[in-house]
Amino acid sequence: MLQQTTVAAVRKRYFPFLSRFPDVHALARAREEDVLAAWSGLGYYARARNLRHAARAIVREHEGKIPATPTELDRLPGFGEYMAAAVASLAFGARVPAAEANVDRVLSRLFALRGSAGSGALRRRVLARAASLLPDRRPGDLAAALMDLGQTICTPRRPACPACPVSSLCAARRLGDPERFPRRRARPAPVVVALAAAVVEQRGRVLLVRRRSSWLDGLWEFPSAEGQSPGEARRRLSKRIEELGLELAPAPPIGRARHAVVNRRLDISIFRAYRARPVAAANGRRGDGSRWFRPGELDTAAVPTLTRKIAAAGLRPG
Repeated sequence: MLQQTTVAAVRKRYFPFLSRFPDVHALARAREEDVLAAWSGLGYYARARNLRHAARAIVREHEGKIPATPTELDRLPGFGEYMAAAVASLAFGARVPAAEANVDRVLSRLFALRGSAGSGALRRRVLARAASLLPDRRPGDLAAALMDLGQTICTPRRPACPACPVSSLCAARRLGDPERFPRRRARPAPVVVALAAAVVEQRGRVLLVRRRSSWLDGLWEFPSAEGQSPGEARRRLSKRIEELGLELAPAPPIGRARHAVVNRRLDISIFRAYRARPVAAANGRRGDGSRWFRPGELDTAAVPTLTRKIAAAGLRPG
């Protein structure tokens, strides 16, 4: 959960997730939609799908016992070199270095290692340094300590050097500019995208459709369409919802919202839609990918943050 997600966001989902799926067997038996619902709001949903696939592989191939070695862990769905090393080290005491962005940053500064953040060359240097520091007993404590240090003190910007327990050993601080390490990669320029979303309500329920492509695959969302301008997005949305038996109301947007996904900045216009023909008939076909939700159900359904933002801006109060 903590990969590419903040501690504050993870804290809200971690214990409810463990309560819902208390062991590998429970996770392996779960439906994908239930796992996505428990993960909802954390983003990067491929992680949740891979976690479920890994649980199923552990039950199928390892009699329900999580493998203890990096080599075995690396074969599980969603496990790369870092995840395999981290689990082996933190959970099973394997004497193997594990490095993610926080560890990269701490050790880059501690030893003034040259290289760009996220590069393979820097990661190899960091792992070599981490390996040389591993204690004989409880080696996972080193990885945990470095991660915490990077998360709380040795931050990307304005690190709290006076509070750092190893500041006297830090080569980057002696050079006078810890933030130079590691060298930052240039971020791609943000791309502004217009998004039009349709809200149709019936008997206290709202209509959502299941996404079957891209990074939101399998999640529920309001019917929507993108465009280079708000007008183009609205025209595309009007065409898209015809198959659901819907038409957009001839009126201005009922709400607006904004959402960021990596370097994409979504400027969202929300429109009221109504039934041009009975929606129940359109929904009656198996596999049509739409479903009615009560607004309160969105809190526990497999919906992304984008859907919740549209609901907050476009649904009638109550």
